[in-house]
Amino acid sequence: GKGKGKAKVVIEPHRHEGVFVSKGKDDSLVTKNMAPGESVYGEKRLVAEPEQEGGDKIEYRVWNPFRSKLGAGIVGGIGQMPIKPGSKVLYLGGASGTTVSHVSDMIGPDG
Repeated sequence: GKGKGKAKVVIEPHRHEGVFVSKGKDDSLVTKNMAPGESVYGEKRLVAEPEQEGGDKIEYRVWNPFRSKLGAGIVGGIGQMPIKPGSKVLYLGGASGTTVSHVSDMIGPDG
């Protein structure tokens, strides 16, 4: 039978800073998890091997564009993205936290 080993996760940077694409059977929009080990709304998390030998593994959260207008805009090819690492963002109407949690991942610790 087929091995049960985990498939290698391939993550590529998206053209918008702070956003990534998980390549595989189904490509997924992902953001680097600001709180590794934590899931905000039950989203799938992926762990990629470290970029440098001996580095820490990096956890990403899958961003469902059907639950987020911003995610849908990115998947749909939005031209400009003012939200990037280091941005200052006041997000009103966070509701379930889906989009705002990914915005937090995008701006990172310096935003």
